[in-house]
Amino acid sequence: MSKIFITAGGTGGHIIPARCLAEELTKRNHQIIFLGDEKYRNYIKSSDAFQSLVIQSSQLERKPLKLFKASLKIAVGIFQSVVLIFKNRPQYVVAFGGYATFPVLIAASLTKTKIVLHEQNAHFGKVNRIFAKYAEKIALSFPQTDGIKEELKNKTIYVGNPVRDEILALHEKPYILPKEEKVVQKPDNRMGYNVVLASDFIEEETIEPQLFNILVIGGSGGAKIFSEILPKAFFNFSEDLKSHISVTQQCRKELSEETFRQYRSFNLNIEIQPFFEDMPQKIQAAHLIIARSGSSSIFEFCAAKKPMILVPFEKAADNHQEKNARYLEKYGAALVITEKDFTINYIGKTLQNLINNYAILEKMSENAGNLATISATKNLADLF
Repeated sequence: MSKIFITAGGTGGHIIPARCLAEELTKRNHQIIFLGDEKYRNYIKSSDAFQSLVIQSSQLERKPLKLFKASLKIAVGIFQSVVLIFKNRPQYVVAFGGYATFPVLIAASLTKTKIVLHEQNAHFGKVNRIFAKYAEKIALSFPQTDGIKEELKNKTIYVGNPVRDEILALHEKPYILPKEEKVVQKPDNRMGYNVVLASDFIEEETIEPQLFNILVIGGSGGAKIFSEILPKAFFNFSEDLKSHISVTQQCRKELSEETFRQYRSFNLNIEIQPFFEDMPQKIQAAHLIIARSGSSSIFEFCAAKKPMILVPFEKAADNHQEKNARYLEKYGAALVITEKDFTINYIGKTLQNLINNYAILEKMSENAGNLATISATKNLADLF
C-alpha cells in the first residue's frame, strides 16, 4: 500500500478526474490525501473515503498589491505542502494541472518526491509545463497533445481522461432518438350513459411525438453567449417543430430570468438552472448537447455517446478548448462553432439541419462513443 498525494483545483475540469483517481486508488487500499484550493469543496464529498485538505494558492496578477497578496498565499501554500510531505512521506504526488497545484509541486520538487502529471487537455497546461522535467511520468487524455517538448515525450503515456462512474454507466445505454408514438383513445359517449352506440366500440389513434431534448451546458455557472444567442435562434422554427423541442440550460443566476422569458416568448419547453444536481440524468435524456469544450465535459459526453455542438471559450489558455473540440470534430463526434461564428442565424440553421436529419445524429453518437476511453481511471491508477 502506497501513500499518495493528489492535487488539483481551480475548476471541475481539473478536480473531477483527480477525484476519480482518488476513489479508484482508495479502493485499491492506497492511502490518499487530496490537496487543493477552496474550490475543491464543490466536488469532494464529506463521505469520501480519502482525506482532503485545503492548500493556500492563487493565480498571479499584474497589479502590485494583488501580486503581493497572491505571492504571499503561494508561499504559505508551499510551506503547508512541505510540512505535509515531511509529516506523511508520500511515495507520489499526482498533479492534475491548474494554479492550485503549483505550491504542492514546488514542495514535491524541493523534497525530491516522485511526481506524476496528468494533462486533461489537447494542449499541455502551463503549470504542467513548468514541472514536466521533474516528473517521472506524464499521463495524457488525448493521443496527440501539443506543447510537450520533444525530449520529454519519452515520459508520456496515453491513459485517457477519468470520468465519473455515474456517467460511465451511460455508455451501456443505447442512443435513442424521439419517435412518434401512437396513443389509443376511446371516443366519448356524448349522448349519455344510457345510450350505447356502435361508435363506442371504435378506437381512434392519434400521433403524439416525443420531445427532442437539447441540453445546454456553459461550464462553471453557464456561458453568457448561450443566453444571448440561443433563445433567438429558434425564431424561424415552425410552431410545430418548436412544440416538439425541449431545452434544458445551465445559466448564470443573474441571467436566468431573462433567458427563461426569451425562450418562453418563442413557445419553447424550457428548464433553466444555474446548477443541476442531477447532471447524469440530464445527459442521459439529451439527444443533442451544446457546450463549451472543457476536457472533462467532452469526455463525459463521449462516454454517454451524445452528439455535440461545441463552442470553445476563445480566451482559454493556449486556445486549448478549440484544440479539444477540433479533435472531436476530426473524428465526427461534434460540430465546432467558434464564438465569432456563433450567430443567431448560423446556430439556428445548424440546429434545424441536425433535428431534421437523424442519420447525422446517430453517426455522431456512434463516433462519440468510439472516442470514449472507458478504462481511463483504471489506466491511470495502474501507474502506481
